[in-house]
Amino acid sequence: MKRFASTIALICTFLLNFAEQTTSIIPSSYVAGNASTAYQMEWTAFHNPASLATEKGISLQASCENKYLTKELFNEVFGIGIHTKYLNIGASLSHFGFADYHELLAGICFARRFSDRLNIGIQADYYTVYFPQLQKYKGTVLAQVGIQCRVVKEFYLAIHAFNPTFSKIKSSEIPQKLPAIFSIGALHVINEKVNWVAQIDKNVYGSWRWAVGVEYAPFKQFTVRVGGYGQDFVPTLGVGLHFGEFRFNLHCEYHLKLGLCTFGMLGYRF
Repeated sequence: MKRFASTIALICTFLLNFAEQTTSIIPSSYVAGNASTAYQMEWTAFHNPASLATEKGISLQASCENKYLTKELFNEVFGIGIHTKYLNIGASLSHFGFADYHELLAGICFARRFSDRLNIGIQADYYTVYFPQLQKYKGTVLAQVGIQCRVVKEFYLAIHAFNPTFSKIKSSEIPQKLPAIFSIGALHVINEKVNWVAQIDKNVYGSWRWAVGVEYAPFKQFTVRVGGYGQDFVPTLGVGLHFGEFRFNLHCEYHLKLGLCTFGMLGYRF
């Protein structure tokens, strides 16, 4: 069983790196093209913490992601965002994997909006992974920092740093570097029905990644999203349904060599 779990873990790592995924524990988002850095219509857990500043009440979200229709590559995320007078506060938890190999990421986020031009957010995360060959957990603390800024009317620029302190799992048996990712993103609100997003990511320990997408809301309760990312061009397609305070978003991406990824999020605002 130990050997099987170790083999699965290695396969998971290979698949995710091959597909230009940042790391298994960072979930996808429903944003078109997975270009979430400048997106501020809604906060999504473990993406740019600055977007939490836009929340105006209490927001709950739960999402599930299945990479390449493989049960061992299943990710579950839960998050809550709370608006207060001085700061917005968020908490989130992500679980990836299965019984014999799994990763956990827990985070607490603080964000504030300065007028209607600037959002700033910071997040502290604790990452832990279970190594089946060692039969023990290893963990570390890492940070996230994000800024979103309105440059001109209806056009926004944003930056997001995931693990800018270059934290890593310290283990003499199995050293493991965590990704250190720096992103620059843009959002153009073309009109009340159409938004355009784009971003560029650089993983210090990996390659560059670009992403672009468009979302169109023909009416208030329905949104359709199309986009793509990566050098091999991974196309994305998604829809959003909004009924009162309930929100449901479905996102799919198709990697030509590895197959289909699906992501669904259910949210509610008080």
